[in-house]
Amino acid sequence: MRAVLRSSLIVLTLVLSTAAGAAPPAPAGKPKDFHARVPDEARVERILQSLSPREKVGQLLLAYPQLGKGNPVEVGGVLFAGKTLRKLDAAKERIRSSSERARIPPFFAADIEGGGFNRLKAHPSLKELPSAREMAAMADAEVEAWGVRVGKAMREVGLNMNLAPVFDVSPKGHMFRNGRAFSGDPEVVKQKATAFARGLAKAGVVSIGKHFPGYGDLEADSDHEQAVADWDEERVRLEAAAFRAADRYLGGVMLSNIVYAKLGPGPAILEPALVAMAHENGWLSVTDDVAIRALAERIGAEREEVVRRAFLAGNDLLLTTEPPDWSGGLDYFGILTKLAESDPKRAEQLEAAVRRVLRIKDRMGLLDGM
Repeated sequence: MRAVLRSSLIVLTLVLSTAAGAAPPAPAGKPKDFHARVPDEARVERILQSLSPREKVGQLLLAYPQLGKGNPVEVGGVLFAGKTLRKLDAAKERIRSSSERARIPPFFAADIEGGGFNRLKAHPSLKELPSAREMAAMADAEVEAWGVRVGKAMREVGLNMNLAPVFDVSPKGHMFRNGRAFSGDPEVVKQKATAFARGLAKAGVVSIGKHFPGYGDLEADSDHEQAVADWDEERVRLEAAAFRAADRYLGGVMLSNIVYAKLGPGPAILEPALVAMAHENGWLSVTDDVAIRALAERIGAEREEVVRRAFLAGNDLLLTTEPPDWSGGLDYFGILTKLAESDPKRAEQLEAAVRRVLRIKDRMGLLDGM
């Protein structure tokens, strides 16, 4: 996942830098036992029915922090990517301010896997965070301890969602070469990735496993070129079994941009059958970055069509590295609100997705007192 709009990143980095001396967010409090909690369905339904169509759409967006510091925060989640976590005091203030301006408490997300894929290197306790490949050689208890350490560091900053760990079973290929996959042995992946997710859960941080249903041994880098897996459904489900081993510790899964040709012609994030497969475990389905221009080029459409198709496929969180209030970006609220209002079935689909989002937030304790 990459922040593709460099100009917006530069602007936001300057905004964040000015807040470096601001006060940190309120203490995170005792971690909620996410994996042991069940959602309060009555509360979830009451909150859902109180939302306007625009507010419902907002809960489906996991977006780069907005540029304006005084406007309401309407998105369901705020994504810290690029350089947004290099100045921790600024990030803490951004999270504190965003929390105060949001009617529904947001997810505050980053991808902190380990090794070279660590957005929180600025935190003293995570400077030497091992890569997944390095953690694969450790005992489960040690991997879990690293998960706890990552979770605690995240909560100190105010983050509550980690777009990690990687559950790809990769004996070779792209994910093997970059060290993001724990192993090519499915049992090792199940044990170590689950241990890391369990540690995050103990620290009060929800995990989003990736890249569902699995990257496998593919050579292509799907952020830059089309990656195609010619797997039948049995093979796809075999790859996805690594994620299911960590069922109770995952809040959701991030779908890949890989084309699983026998299950549909588009990238996984745009294929209803693959999104439905993610929902089988009750997980949130999260897209990879819908702002990647190459994604639109691959399907031969404008970027707006990627957003529409990601919603129509049934995804719960549409991740974008565009700030929601950036004048050069897409009108995500407008695109999705118009689509949801065009057909009663689409309105029902929107409610179903928001309900899943609110259920996870309730299990995280974010809706307590509402």
